[in-house]
Order: sequence, then C-alpha cells, then structure tokens
Amino acid sequence: MVYPAPCPNVEERVRAIVESMDVDALVGQMTQLDISMLLKDDDKTLDLEKVRHFAKMKVGSYLNSPFNGGPDANGKIGYSAEEWRAMLETIQAIHMEENDGHPIVYGIDSVHGAIYVRDAIVFGQQINGAATFNPTLVEQMGYYTGRDTEAAGIPWIFAPILDVSKNPLWPRTFETFGEDPHTVAVMGAATVRGMQRNPQTAACLKHFIGYSKSALGHDKDPVTLSDYELLNHFAVPFLAAIDAGAKTIMENYVSVNDVPTMANSKLMIDLLRHDMGYEGMVVTDWDEINNLHTAHRVAKTKADAVRLALTRTSIDMSMVPFETSFIELTKALVATKPELLARLRESVTRIVRLKVQLGLYETPVPGLGNVVGAPDATAAALAMAHESIVLLENKDSVLPLPEAASVFVTGHAADNVGYLCGGWTVQWQGVSGNHQFAHGVTLKDGVMRIAPQATYFNGCAADGTLTDMDTVLAHAAAAAYTIVTVGEGSYCEKPGDIPCLDLPAGQAEYVRRIAATGTKVILVLVEGRPRLLHGLADVVHAVVHAMLPGEVGGQAIADVLFGTVNPSGRLPITYPKDHANILAQYNRRTMVRITDKEIGVEWPFGHGLSYTTFAYSNLELSRRVVESVDDVIDVRVTVTNTGTVTGKEVVMLFLAQPFRTLAVPEVKQLKKFEKIELAPGASTVVTLSLTFADIGVFAPQIGYGFKRVVEEGDFVVLVKPDTVVDVYADDWAHPLAAKFTVACDLEQLL
Repeated sequence: MVYPAPCPNVEERVRAIVESMDVDALVGQMTQLDISMLLKDDDKTLDLEKVRHFAKMKVGSYLNSPFNGGPDANGKIGYSAEEWRAMLETIQAIHMEENDGHPIVYGIDSVHGAIYVRDAIVFGQQINGAATFNPTLVEQMGYYTGRDTEAAGIPWIFAPILDVSKNPLWPRTFETFGEDPHTVAVMGAATVRGMQRNPQTAACLKHFIGYSKSALGHDKDPVTLSDYELLNHFAVPFLAAIDAGAKTIMENYVSVNDVPTMANSKLMIDLLRHDMGYEGMVVTDWDEINNLHTAHRVAKTKADAVRLALTRTSIDMSMVPFETSFIELTKALVATKPELLARLRESVTRIVRLKVQLGLYETPVPGLGNVVGAPDATAAALAMAHESIVLLENKDSVLPLPEAASVFVTGHAADNVGYLCGGWTVQWQGVSGNHQFAHGVTLKDGVMRIAPQATYFNGCAADGTLTDMDTVLAHAAAAAYTIVTVGEGSYCEKPGDIPCLDLPAGQAEYVRRIAATGTKVILVLVEGRPRLLHGLADVVHAVVHAMLPGEVGGQAIADVLFGTVNPSGRLPITYPKDHANILAQYNRRTMVRITDKEIGVEWPFGHGLSYTTFAYSNLELSRRVVESVDDVIDVRVTVTNTGTVTGKEVVMLFLAQPFRTLAVPEVKQLKKFEKIELAPGASTVVTLSLTFADIGVFAPQIGYGFKRVVEEGDFVVLVKPDTVVDVYADDWAHPLAAKFTVACDLEQLL
C-alpha cells in the first residue's frame, strides 16, 4: 500500500493521502459507476477483467444492485448479505491492489430498509414513518436500515429523502415525510441519527433542493420557487439533518428558477457551502452532469457540462453512471485550466475524509457479524407499521371488528406484499407478489391469523380490471363485513407519472358493487399518494389509510382492524377531495382559497381517529409578550383519555401569524408535536415550548447567511389540527387557541 500510514489526526491523514494523488487519481476518486459496468454480459456475476480495468482508471465509487432492473436469467432476485460481501471483497481487493491502497465507497438506495439485501426486513415507506409522528420509531428504522445494509458490506446509504411534498400527483410523494417542513425535519434528523449509530454507515440527504415543487406533478419537472419558500420550507429539513451529523448530500434532477441544480452556484455554493456551512461530501444524482447537455440543454457538449459543473458548483462526485467520459473530460479541462487542480483537490479531500471517517482504509468491507433480518429489526418494522395506520372514518364504530365475525377479504393488495411495500423494494420499480419476502405478511394472512374463518377472493387488479364478479359478490353478500383494498400498485420516479389522482375506474366500481350487497365495507387505502375517492367514503362504513406499510404491513393493518392495536397514525399530508384543490395544503398562504367552500378537502393534515377519545383543556401560555430572542413560551395543555381503552394521541401545536410584511403569511404552521399514551380516565399536562427559532422566519436572502427575523405584532397558538379561528376578527375566542405579542422587531443570524 502506497497511501500514507494512519496517524492520530484525521485531517493530517486526509491531507497526506490527497497530496499523494496525481490528476488521474483525483479524477478517479470523483467518479461513481453503476455496478452493471463490472458485470458479465450474460449474467450478473463479476467480470474480473472489467473490475481491474476500472481499478486502473482509479474509479472511487460504485452504486446500485445487480438486480435493480429485475432478476437474472435463472430467476434470482437479489444477493444475500454474504453474497454482497463476497462481491465487495473482490472489488475492494482489486481496487486497493491497483490503486495504491485506496478503497472504493459503495452506495445504495436503502430507502426503507435494506431493500436490496435478501432476507432483510422491508420497513414502511417514509410517508408511513411520518404518519406515526413518533421520531423514535423512525430513528429505529434508520438504525436497522443501516445495520442490515452494513451487514452486506455497504457503508453508504442514499437516504433519507428530505423533499417536502408539495404536489400529491408527484410520483415520489410516498418517499417523503409529508407536506410539513417541521415534520420532515424531525423525521429526517431522526433517520440520520439512527443510520449513523452504525459505526461504518454514512447517510446521504436527498434531493438538494426544491425537487418536489413540481407544478404539473410529474417527476423531474422544472421548478419555480421563491427564496422565501426555499429557505423556510425546503431548507429547514436539510438544516436539521446536517445538524444531526449527516455525512453526505445528493443534489437533484431539476432546474430551479430556470437554472439546473447541477450548474447552480446560488444553491450549490452560496446556500449549501456558505449559508448552511456544509463541509461534507456531495454527489450528483443519476447522470446529472451529462444531463446539462442531454436534458437541461444549457451545455452544448458533454465537455461544457463538465466545465459548468466544476466551475459553478461544489459537487464532489459524479454519478456518471454508465461511461467514463467524466474522467477524460475532466482531465482535459484541467490540462487547459490548471488552476482547477485546486478545485479537484478540494472535492477529493471531502471524499477521502468520508472514507477515512468510515474506516474503509482499514476495514473496506464493513459490517462483519451483523445479522440480517433479526427479530429485533422485524419487531421495529411492525411497531412503525402499527403506529402509521390512520383511521380516517369509522361510522357507527364499526371498528374494531369482532374476532368471531364473518369477514370477506378482497382487493388488489389484499394478498400482495409487494404492493404493501411500493417502489424501491427488491427492484427499482418494486415488485408484485409474496415470494420475494422472507418476513412478509399479507393483509389476507394477517386477518386470518386473528379470524381464521375469514374468506378471501379477489376480482380487481391494480389497474381496475374486474374479473369473476359473480364470485366476488357472492362472497361479499355472505359476509357481515368486507375488507377491500384500493389504491395503487408499485412504481417510483418517472414511470409513476399519472395525469390525475382519480382511482382506476374499475376499483371504484368494485367497491360500489360490493357495498350494494349489504355487507359493511371497510375500505383500506394502499397507495403512495392520495388518490381521489369521489364519494367512495360515503358508501363504506370505515376508511383506513395504510399507505405503504412495508413487509409486515398486512399484520399491522389486521391488528388495527380487529383492535389488537388502537390506531394512532395521523395524516402527514392533506387528503384532497377534488382536482381543483390538490395543491391547497394546510400551510398554504392566506391568499390561497379553496375553490368551492362546500368541497374543502377529504381529510385535513393531522387527521386521524382512535378507538378512544381525548379531551383537551386548560390551555396556558407561560408568557404573552416576547421582548428578546432569548424569550421562551411554554405552551401547556391538559389531555385526558375520556374513552374506555388505552390510546395514543399526537398533540400538535400550530402557529399563525396574521400579518407579515416580509412575505405573505401561511394560514398556520406546525411548530411542535408530541405523541403520548394514556390509559382510560388518565390525564397529563403536555408542555410544548416555542423559542425564537419557532416564531421567526428566515429572511429571503441567499449568500449572506441565514438571518432569522420576527416582526413586531400578534401571533396565535392553536392546539390540535382541527382548531380553527378567524385570526382577523376582533372578538375571536377558542379554548384551544391563544394570542401572544412580539413587542418589537427581532433578528438573529443562524
């Protein structure tokens, strides 16, 4: 090994390693290739000649699963942890032999569990994590995701996703933690903490920044975004996750205000490096430097694209991923502009620092001894799934179901674990079926474990195609209760684009015809985004929003339906009722109106029922006047379980600012939440504290540091999602709303 020997000071060691590298080594370190570049053409096994070829080119990173696009010729769907380790040990050995002892860093999209490691538990998607409003459970998801991924020898995880959902049409909605910036921030930071509790795991925050603000709801749409919204909605989760210690960041596919992120100095230098002070490594998303030429059309050639990326951003690594033009073009650019050599060294310093921090020079294939799919990981996945299930409607208290009841189970996802997991599961686009899941529990099986007398038959596909309706209707008519799933199959990214949020027509017809038999219908929504129901909720007795609860989601749903678990999930997004209002989120600007007051939304952000009831009382504020940036308002409220069973309640504190000159104010914003559990008749006082950081907003300026400001005036605290007051009336009064005043303008640099 030629690289400098270890020394106690990390920075000295990193500096010595980088100074030992020539231009070829520097550019190689900045290059990331897809694993398919190392595989034989006729199967998915390593081609050692290809590995050695790219090792001699000094490539610094690889990504992805050999099975990302589907099984091999023999039907194999993925590697076990042991098979992953064997492959990576070979890759690392050849690279370190050919490349002066420098290891590669391998990255993968373990976005809800180690989804590409056979037998690892698949958690619910991030949208389910958000619905729990329990960051402890989300931190556990991060930890077990990291542990199982590290068991496969992979140290770098392309998660969490910190995009804030802005358009429910967007096919990556389920990958987010919802529409609320504070919730995304809390859950994103929890994920980072959980993942990086594993000693050789690095989280990667994505997608920096504004990616989800899609006007048409299509993936990779250009984005128009004000600096106010960018800083106060989209930057908030990144700031929290950076503060939690995130080691890497990934940029995104879009242009923001007509400038591609991959050539955007305002975002990638002024905001990320200067204002946020981020010193970690940054990788492009898939082929994004080349996309400056082939998609964004701001570069006439690939050479121009490389020049723009290296001179206008602080990007450190190019996810190429299928060719090596980045290497040749970067070396050619440095030959004509030798002053760029310092720019390369800066990036490689961050790359090498990551590898040193992860211990890859000493242990290039980490995680030996980690056990994949252990019972504690499965228990954590089930716990998160349980608390993510949202009970939306429960007419006549039809739920929980009696265990002895006659029950018919049907629907597109009732016997399909793949559909309970969604995209980014086993393969990029997800899978349909059950055999791919070592721990899988379908909804059908979950129900039959509790009620073995239940029957099952399905006559409705994910696309709405109906078959054998006579059999379906006979089963429904014979059952007191019918559990039917509607929603979506698996998808992700661009292939998931749809023109509207309507359910497939056949699915809606399926539910209506079943309901017409007289059976009491329990509608279970299995979907990655809120599909419009157009009155279906009115013809059924209960509606349960399962979203994509993961591999053991069938058990979680069944436990909720039969009352083994009292539902405690809350909607992390607004559920729209019609096409015209899909963008009317809970924290919309005060100027935004619902187009038809009689329509409103199907269910609001934060909605969720329980099998018990909770009463709120005695709202108190510790102070009514704020005079300095150090003042703290303790908001206290008494919560009582007034029902007959133990239940969990999410106490939510919103803040409204009636007037603001800096930018049009939001209707309200969630500032704090806490999940509590109470036995029947029990009460507790919940205290949620508002600091200057919660009251203030960031001034819309980029490149000058984050400046948080609070304007003099009144603010209104609202406890509970359904607490509504007219803050512009002189005589408003509500037992769960209270006013305080900021006595003078205040500001503070972050």
